This record gives sequence, structure tokens and C-alpha cells, in this order.
Amino acid sequence: MNDLPDEDRITGPLPGAAGSLALRDIPIPDYCDVVIVPTAGVDETDPRVWAEAIFSHENTPLSSRGLRALRDETIRLFDMVPPPQKEFVTDEVVGSEALIIDDDEKLRVRIGVALLPGGDLLQVTTAVKYRSVRGRLAFAPRRLMHAAAVNTLARRAPTTLRRRALASDPRGAALSGQVSRKALGRGPSTRR
Repeated sequence: MNDLPDEDRITGPLPGAAGSLALRDIPIPDYCDVVIVPTAGVDETDPRVWAEAIFSHENTPLSSRGLRALRDETIRLFDMVPPPQKEFVTDEVVGSEALIIDDDEKLRVRIGVALLPGGDLLQVTTAVKYRSVRGRLAFAPRRLMHAAAVNTLARRAPTTLRRRALASDPRGAALSGQVSRKALGRGPSTRR
């Protein structure tokens, strides 16, 4: 039947989007996107660490944080309580992929964060299944910008991981701003 030797068989999900854990629970999603970005030389091999870095508060662009703060203050003007910021927690890790499950009464959402073979590329697969018409309506505005937003967050993740490594290193705390910017891959421009 199967002529592959045991060492050549893949026991976890298949590499690439077709084998993503996000598509295991939702094989035919109503919405799906796959974003692949370089890891920018960060040697982290744990997909859980990558998933937490991508969706952490510190990885969110300042413009998004500012808009969220403005929205929260507007809501407070009407004596309402703004919704708490959603935290994404990794629910499962299989091989080199972490799975985040974010279901509610309107939507089923699966996000798979995987290091592709070789460790130089990071893949984020999102699968969404609508549970109701309200779910379709709630996701409609997000659907327009979802892939671009995930791309931005995934591209910022290597810098977030480098910043965390510098913060945990006691020698890194004594570095000057210019040296730390260079260590983060944002060295000074070469003006002549």
C-alpha cells in the first residue's frame, strides 16, 4: 500500500496551508487566508512563542493602539464599559504548528501559526466558519482587511521577539538606544 519508509512518513499535519491545523476543524471555511512571512533570522523554533508574539499587545502598531484607545474613550463618554482587549492563547501545538481557537456564538475561528521546514518562513493560516447571519455581518468589515492586518502583525513578530530577548538579557538593559536599535535590525541610516 504505502511504499514510503517509516522515516519519510509525515506524522503531523502536512507542510503548507493544506495541512494546517486551522483547516483540520474547519475543512471548508467561509473565509480563509494564508500569510507567509520571513522570520528575519530569529532562531526561535517554538510555534507557541511565535503565536504569542504575533498576537501580543506590544506587537500591535501604535496607530491601532491609538484608535482602540480613542474608541474606548468614546464608549466611556456614553457611560458604557468598553470591551476588554481580546487575548489570543495557544490551545494546541502539533509539531511545528500552534493552533489558536477563538469561537463565539456567531463565528468559529481557527488560526494556525507554523514554522515552515527550514525555519526561515512563518505561515499564519486563518479559517472562519459563520454560525449565523449575525456572524457573517460581524465578520464582513474585518474580512476586508484581515489578511493585511495579519501580515503586518506577522512581519513585526521577529522584532518583538528580539526586543523580548534584549529585555531578558541583563547586559541588554545597559545598551544605548542606537546600539539596541541596531540589535533589533534597525541600524542607523548610512548618510554621507
